[in-house]
Amino acid sequence: MTATSTPTKLSPPLASLHVLLVDDDPFMLELLGSMLDKLGVGRVSQATDGERGVAAIGGARGMPDVVICDIHMPGKDGFQVMEAMAASGYKGAVVLLSGMDARTLNSAALMARFHHLHVLGVMTKPVSKAALSDLLAKVTRL
Repeated sequence: MTATSTPTKLSPPLASLHVLLVDDDPFMLELLGSMLDKLGVGRVSQATDGERGVAAIGGARGMPDVVICDIHMPGKDGFQVMEAMAASGYKGAVVLLSGMDARTLNSAALMARFHHLHVLGVMTKPVSKAALSDLLAKVTRL
């Protein structure tokens, strides 16, 4: 007698996604990049501040499917990055990230929605791989 297994539902593939990370903290960029790589994300770009993030969104290499953006950065902060994303007609998904309190993250999410950006969710630092995976799974269901 052979055992039969019930097929498990596989998570949607992430290999086709292009994710842009916007954070001024090199450790966070490294950590998130590593997590995304382990989750099987096909392409990860990084911007070390808001100015570079805005440039990358409108760059010649194509708009990313998902932007993971820190809220608190020197110079152009996450709020200003979101305003620029909306002005450029960005149609991808947004994940907001911060080590700040939940009120700040909720305010950022409200502002993003006001600008008609598709907010997948908010994450507090430190980020867990499971939470990141759950948010990215939403993108593949769109």
